[in-house]
Amino acid sequence: MTYVAWGTLPIIFLFIYFAISKKLSFPVKVVTAISFITVYYTYAFILYGKSCNFLALTYLTPIVLLIMLQYNKLMLLFTTIILVVVGITIYFDFFDFDYGNKMYYENDIFNSLFYFIVLMITLYLIVLLTARTKLVNDVIKDLKTKNLELEESRIELKKLQINKESFFAIMSHEIRTPLNAIKGISDILKTKIENKEDQSLLELMDYSTNHLLALVNNILDFTKLNDGAFSLQYSEFNLSSSLNSLFKMNERLALEKGLKFKIKTSKNIPDTVYGDKNRINQIVLNILNNAIEYTDSGTVKMVIGGNISATNQKEFQLHITISDTGKGIKKELGEKLFQKYATSNTSKNSVGLGLTISKGLIDLMIGSISYESEVNQGTTFYITIPLPIIENSTNNSYYIESFFENTALKILLVDDNKINLLVLEKQLKNKLKNSQITTANNGYEALNKIKNNHYDIVLMDVIMPIMNGITASIHVRNLLDENKKDIPIIALTANVGEKELSECLNAGMNDFVTKPFEINSLLKIIRKETQSYKK
Repeated sequence: MTYVAWGTLPIIFLFIYFAISKKLSFPVKVVTAISFITVYYTYAFILYGKSCNFLALTYLTPIVLLIMLQYNKLMLLFTTIILVVVGITIYFDFFDFDYGNKMYYENDIFNSLFYFIVLMITLYLIVLLTARTKLVNDVIKDLKTKNLELEESRIELKKLQINKESFFAIMSHEIRTPLNAIKGISDILKTKIENKEDQSLLELMDYSTNHLLALVNNILDFTKLNDGAFSLQYSEFNLSSSLNSLFKMNERLALEKGLKFKIKTSKNIPDTVYGDKNRINQIVLNILNNAIEYTDSGTVKMVIGGNISATNQKEFQLHITISDTGKGIKKELGEKLFQKYATSNTSKNSVGLGLTISKGLIDLMIGSISYESEVNQGTTFYITIPLPIIENSTNNSYYIESFFENTALKILLVDDNKINLLVLEKQLKNKLKNSQITTANNGYEALNKIKNNHYDIVLMDVIMPIMNGITASIHVRNLLDENKKDIPIIALTANVGEKELSECLNAGMNDFVTKPFEINSLLKIIRKETQSYKK
């Protein structure tokens, strides 16, 4: 047994190396160890192990371990090699080719040293397997712990998301409600005041209102764009009138800084297009504000042009160029200009969201935005937006005014905010000379008035005490009187979230207008819905 004893030394050294080394992975250690042990057992078998007992005692251990480790292909390979080696050895021994001096076999095979070596190797392999099993269990336990932490984090993130949506909805409602009153009062005063200086002050009030609204929209839109919950709201509108009005709103601010403020509009601009007017205005307002803010002297110029699409004769490719002679944009800032919070200085007037929102909105419109800039020379932004052309539109101011001159409507106006109620009532009376306007302070009061009176249309606020607009609309749609249950209901809401607007439509409301709104936008919807109702 001397040769067999010396044969254990390489295996012992190998095991010691495995114990102190961390270079090899566990599978590599397992395969290497079993390979060395199988070679050692084969060596011992050829010398002394010419019996079935010896064969079962030695070779069974690595084969069983490979099966337990689920190394099936390796187990089949080792089994094949063992069968070949055993077969060849038995074959040669049959012809008295005694490799291991068989005369000493009967004594040496019961040598306690040999059994001790086999036992120790087997125990090592079992320990190796146990260590692997423990390692796997530790990994599984660690994964379970991490999954539990991830699930807890997901629940917390969901709560934060709900809180964030709730916060933005409340903030939007609370800011838009007084803005609506300010804008409405400004519109009323414009029709009553003829003094040019006072008119200029009212225009400045309009600008300030729209600027504040743009900042609110930027924050809300940034959140919705990031969440993938944003959608455009299309309508027919006069493109030239909209962009010229937007330019005039900024004129006073530019002139106060001593800047030359110019606009050039191409003659081929279509009268009426179909698009999201408010978002287009928001994009232009963001870039104009930046141009004025970052230009201390010189000129700010806006050029409005475009052309009919080569592939679609009913689509107009709007091109807007806004240039300034300001401080320009540095190269390092230009690389992240449309990323969130990018800003060229720490100006208090900049929230760093305007260009990010503009880029996101233009992408939704399948348009493009680019720029050219030189430091201390100025910047030019190029905007392209495709807009469908509306021919023979009946939604312009002339048709709307003509419709209401010859139409007497009974309108129920519902709002819990007394200021908004008063302002909107005055706005409607200025525009609808022959119409009768009734007011209600909540949904419950409105529902009772609808049951006991006839109205042509209801303008319903959404968030109100006692009964909100959603619940009131559902009750109206469930009335037994066919004429009253189908009355048009228009939501006047300061909530602009997709979820809130969907709730309005799902409750049976015909349409909605978000505060603050232009009175003409509301009149367009009133005309459309009352015409459909009368038919």
